[in-house]
Amino acid sequence: MVLTVVFTLLLAALVVALVVQWQRGRNPQGLSAAKAAQYVQGTLTVVGVSDTEVDPQAAADKDGRRFCTITGTIVGPETNPTDVYGTLVLGQGDQWPKVGDDLPVIYKPHKAVTSWQFGVLPDPEPPVDLGKH
Repeated sequence: MVLTVVFTLLLAALVVALVVQWQRGRNPQGLSAAKAAQYVQGTLTVVGVSDTEVDPQAAADKDGRRFCTITGTIVGPETNPTDVYGTLVLGQGDQWPKVGDDLPVIYKPHKAVTSWQFGVLPDPEPPVDLGKH
């Protein structure tokens, strides 16, 4: 009896953890200034892309998003060239990537393989001049 309860609780915890991870990947949050300061800008050169023979418009979900699996090499400051793969979410008007394309990515210094994501760092806020009235 106890074994069944423990197994059920472990299974429920696993399901909750998987749902949280799935939601985090589907609803990316913008970077705050403090969080953006932990990242550097880099470039991912596409070396492989999921099949484009399938009509990309036919593969769109109900929100018009299309999902493309990409492999590539990240180059940028504070990292050696790093081979990675991931999923790029495209909108209706976005062009399907091709081998050789350079895409902007951000990553934590020296941790590109585990922390990278597609995107561009926000422009830093200009300093506020309190001396002028």
